[in-house]
Amino acid sequence: GDDMDRIRNAWLLIAGSTLAAPALAQPPGLPETAATLVAVSVELDGSPAPLFPAPDGSGRYYLEARQGRRYAVALANRTGERVSVVLTVDGLNAISGERDKGRGRMYVLDPWQRTTVQGWRTSLQEVRQFTFVDERASYAARSGKANEKMGWIEIAVHRERRAFVQSVPRHVPPPGPVPAESDAEVRGKASPAPPSARASAEAAAPAPGGASAHSYPGTGWGQRAHDPVVLVDFDPEADPAERVSLRYEYRPALVALGVLPRRVPPS
Repeated sequence: GDDMDRIRNAWLLIAGSTLAAPALAQPPGLPETAATLVAVSVELDGSPAPLFPAPDGSGRYYLEARQGRRYAVALANRTGERVSVVLTVDGLNAISGERDKGRGRMYVLDPWQRTTVQGWRTSLQEVRQFTFVDERASYAARSGKANEKMGWIEIAVHRERRAFVQSVPRHVPPPGPVPAESDAEVRGKASPAPPSARASAEAAAPAPGGASAHSYPGTGWGQRAHDPVVLVDFDPEADPAERVSLRYEYRPALVALGVLPRRVPPS
C-alpha cells in the first residue's frame, strides 16, 4: 500500500515535469516595459504585442515586426505629475519627422494619463499610421533621412521644471536690471539640449543558416488616422529622467539573436 502510493506519486511528478518542459522553450512576452515614470507598450493592429527583454541584460526590449501590419506606441504616465515624452522611430521624431538631435518635439502626459501614438504627425488633427515595411520602403529611407537608428523605437521622458524660492541675505544688494529677452531665449540659454540618445552599436543578425541576403524592417508612412492633440506650455528639465529602447526585427533575426527560440517540429 504505502510503497505503491510512493511509486504512484513519483510517477505523477515525473510526468508533470515532462509535460511542462516544452512550455519553457517559448519565452513569455511582457505586455509593457518596466518603468518608473512612463510605461511603454505596443499595439499591433489594435492588439497587444509581446515585448521580449534583451538576453544580454542591457535593458532594451525586442519586438517582432510583421510586414504590412500597422502598429501604435502606447504611453502610460505612472506618476502624479506632468511629464513629457520625446518619441523617436527609426531615429526620427514622431511629431516633427526630423532626425533626433537631442530634445525635440514632445508629447505631454497629465498625471496618470495614458495615450496612444498611432503614427507620424502631419497636423494637430491627423497622423499617418506607423506600418511595418521593408527598410528600403520606410519613411526614413524614402525621405532621405535613413540613419544608424533604423529599427529602433526610443522614448526619452522629461520631468517638468519647478519654480523655487531662494532666500537672499540682507547684506547682499538686490540684483540689477535684467536685459530684456524673450522667455524662449532665456529658457534656451539656461537649458541646453542634451546630447542625442546613444546609438546602439548592435549589428543586425544574419539570417539563420548563414544566408548572406537578409531583409530588415522599417516603419512606413501608412494610412491617415484622426488623432487630435492640443498645444500646451511645458518647461522640461534639460536631461531626460528616463529612457526606454525597443528594437523591432523580423522573426529570423530575433531567433539568430537568441531572443526567440527556433521552431522545432514535434517528434
